[in-house]
Amino acid sequence: MDAAASPSHAHFLDTHCHVDLYPDPAALLRQIEQQRIYTVAVTNTPSVFSRLCDMVGTGRYVRPALGLHPELAVQRHRELPQFATLLPRTRYVGEVGLDYQTGVESERATQRRVFASIVEQCNSAGGKVVTVHSRRAADDVVDAFGAGFRGTYILHWYSGGVRALRRALSNGAFISVNPAMMRSDRGRALVAEVPRARVLTETDGPFVTMGSAAVPTAATPADVRGVVVELGLLWGVDPAEARDIVYGNFASMLTTSRTS
Repeated sequence: MDAAASPSHAHFLDTHCHVDLYPDPAALLRQIEQQRIYTVAVTNTPSVFSRLCDMVGTGRYVRPALGLHPELAVQRHRELPQFATLLPRTRYVGEVGLDYQTGVESERATQRRVFASIVEQCNSAGGKVVTVHSRRAADDVVDAFGAGFRGTYILHWYSGGVRALRRALSNGAFISVNPAMMRSDRGRALVAEVPRARVLTETDGPFVTMGSAAVPTAATPADVRGVVVELGLLWGVDPAEARDIVYGNFASMLTTSRTS
């Protein structure tokens, strides 16, 4: 388990945040360290991963993740060899996955090819924690991992069907919940389908926003506190207990993730 991933060191958790896409990433990184929020900083292409690692430096609470976003797969599929070169540098992978919002079959096929390569590389390495995009593609994402994936995957901002969700859970997947999910009836209904032991928190900042529609502000890792409060209400426990459940899930996931 990562040294920082201990309840004695941090109590809140953001498993999916695009730190490099904020107007002032350095200021956000300082805030995360000050507030001791364990944060997985996802990237959208391999070419930005090293720069993110340099920004993070020796920070205790931020872990850079190596990604290749499905919406960039067509333009950036030639970065797969770079992905393979960088993969040994991190346990965390994301943002990766499939996005079938595009109706162009050739683009979907490229996404599947890129994603299959990423899953194969992670499976071969063992022990990776993969945060996954699955918009309108949940069934194919779950199929890609199968039942024997040698690592752990997290369905980030899940919006698919219950059947695919249950298949993923039966294969050991986790679900990460953000403020936008807890603001919608459908999102809350999906979260209610997930056993407490498989729930994590995220923000997907800066894409998720807080505040009013008239004056929106980008979510930051600190906003997982509100998600924890909502989870406590859903589960019938106080916020402190909900926080400890979520963080305990993460610590357990890191400990038990298969490497062989």
